[in-house]
Amino acid sequence: MNLWRGVEAMGTATYRVEGMHCLDCARKVEQALREVAGVQSARVHYLKRQAVVVADDGVSLATLEEAVRRAGYALRRGE
Repeated sequence: MNLWRGVEAMGTATYRVEGMHCLDCARKVEQALREVAGVQSARVHYLKRQAVVVADDGVSLATLEEAVRRAGYALRRGE
């Protein structure tokens, strides 16, 4: 799956999350990602500063980035 470009079949992608300072931050990012239409699951690892997202086709990186930005954090490509 290639969520970097946008529309592909459902799959899993890992992203870096910037701006988290505590476990509550990780929960906020996780909730923001889960609220995106087409996201099946999202797990945020505070210590690794990572988000693992399983999403349907049609979910773009830009959509995920915007959801996380609205929560006050930054989502980046890669691990």
